Amino acid sequence: MPNLIDPTSANILIVDDDITVIQVLAKTLTAIGRVRYALNGADALRLALQEPPDVILLDADMPGMSGFEVLSAMRLQPSLEQVPTIFITSHNSEEMEEKGLASGAADFIGKPFRPAIVAARVRTQLRLKLAVDRLRTLSAIDALTGIANRRTLDEALMMECKRTQRSHTPLSVLMLDVDHFKCFNDTYGHGAGDDALIGIARAMRACTNRPADLPARYGGEEFALILPDTDGAGAMTVASSLMANVARLKIPHTASGTGFLTVSIGVGCFDKESARWADCREGLRDVSASSPSACASALLTTADQALYAAKSNGRANAVLKRFDGFMPE
Repeated sequence: MPNLIDPTSANILIVDDDITVIQVLAKTLTAIGRVRYALNGADALRLALQEPPDVILLDADMPGMSGFEVLSAMRLQPSLEQVPTIFITSHNSEEMEEKGLASGAADFIGKPFRPAIVAARVRTQLRLKLAVDRLRTLSAIDALTGIANRRTLDEALMMECKRTQRSHTPLSVLMLDVDHFKCFNDTYGHGAGDDALIGIARAMRACTNRPADLPARYGGEEFALILPDTDGAGAMTVASSLMANVARLKIPHTASGTGFLTVSIGVGCFDKESARWADCREGLRDVSASSPSACASALLTTADQALYAAKSNGRANAVLKRFDGFMPE
């Protein structure tokens, strides 16, 4: 999910081989945000990857790596592909402007430029980026619980499967289901049901201590939790903590054996105890591009099978099931 920017305190990157141009632009844009600069394309890429800017002002014509090549390289990086880039160049012909916009630039300013116009156009791009980021955030979260939605879960799990394939590190997914939830809604009403789901989401967030851990609403009363670089033992520890967090909510539920709302958890895991862990080690770099999708689906299925076992065991417990391995389709 994107980080929303404040258009009055933006992170601005200026890229130009002329230090005088950089000084003028920096003076112009200091009131808008924090300014960084690079004198060549390689440094620009390094700085941008270290801390993605909110907007880039890029000289199209630089020795070595041109501005067009810099922009092309940035568009290959997930963290940079959506950053608005404004070309600033002395070659202000229609052909050059058309080439810049066609390459993915958000705007084009010819030299010599008027500082006030540059500032106005930067503010415009920042406002547009803020609006787009808000829309992305809204499309990425579940409206009721405020955690990730199913679409975000699927995208994140695909990414983590790719990472596991590359690095041969463990990966676990928790599937969680609220026990006897239909009966809960029938007894206490849908408003109370919504409040209970919000409480479950809070309990999940309390169990996620790392940035890459992702709690999500899977659908209805089902939730999922992605735990990268986590083996089965670690995932079961998180599952126990999650059940304890839910128990501490003390949400009354007369249909539950405990008298309170409980959850069942299935843990799908790929770790060194998986049957094909050692077999996968050498072949993972050559798997097909579609394989991460199949592996993500299979890992969710494994977690769902474990969840079914947990419910069959009487609910209010967690069951671990290991996924054989991330193999090509």
